[in-house]
Amino acid sequence: MPGPIFLRGDTVTLRPPEREDLDAIREWLNHPQVWRPALDPLPANEDTAESYFERSLTSETDVKCLVCVDEEPVGVVSLTTTEYGPTATDRARSVELAYHLSPEYHGRGYGSEAAGRLVQYAFEDLNMRRVTAHVGAFNDASIGLLESLGFTHEGTRREAAFYRGYYHDMLTYGLLRDEWEDT
Repeated sequence: MPGPIFLRGDTVTLRPPEREDLDAIREWLNHPQVWRPALDPLPANEDTAESYFERSLTSETDVKCLVCVDEEPVGVVSLTTTEYGPTATDRARSVELAYHLSPEYHGRGYGSEAAGRLVQYAFEDLNMRRVTAHVGAFNDASIGLLESLGFTHEGTRREAAFYRGYYHDMLTYGLLRDEWEDT
């Protein structure tokens, strides 16, 4: 395994992404079952995958981890500062959860475990007050994952996403620390 384990779950480990992971990351970014639900319709070649790695996956202010099963990277899970910027995030103690897994690992509980472990980290180690997530209304699997972790549907942005030829609602989910502690 190229990098050190950052967080450990029962069946997954989370570790920082490394350059050696770029081929797998590029493969995920180009898979229709990943880019379509993520609403990112542009293809990723070596240069764009490298740019994504530099711009997003190696952020100094956000938490970006590869989800690994038996040391094999199978996806990404992250906590990023909210749209209000780092200063507002410091005051509000809020981050946004995002995730995607390679399609051959869907439906096995790895995404739920990885996301749940990162939510735990957000509350216990980063002292966050809330975690938010955004999901297309068409993405039943992601909605189910969030609800299984205790997230509450907080709002809807009507027809805010274009997916497979149609406009769809975008849903905002949130989880407060005290709600998480009660689960």
